[in-house]
Amino acid sequence: MKMIFDVWGDLFAVGIGVLGALIKGIKKRFSISTIILGMLIAGILTYAITGVIEQFYSDLSPKLVILISFSVGWVANEITEKLDLLVNDLYQIFIDWVKYKFKRK
Repeated sequence: MKMIFDVWGDLFAVGIGVLGALIKGIKKRFSISTIILGMLIAGILTYAITGVIEQFYSDLSPKLVILISFSVGWVANEITEKLDLLVNDLYQIFIDWVKYKFKRK
């Protein structure tokens, strides 16, 4: 198992991170677009975190890497949700501001 994880470990960790984001999205009943965006962000973040882990902790157990990958996927979905809400709020503020500017004239 150790040799398989050495060869395919990064992709396996990315898959686990994406799975964590998918489970969190389904649990919170997000829209499909939010779930897919969260999974994409989770995959990128998991790949980056796995690289950092391998750089500093090369002898870390594969079980801990999998746990960290799942956690990163879970948290990435939360970040995606908050960013989605922020963008929606900023969009609504912008639309209200434009309407106000055109009504005033």
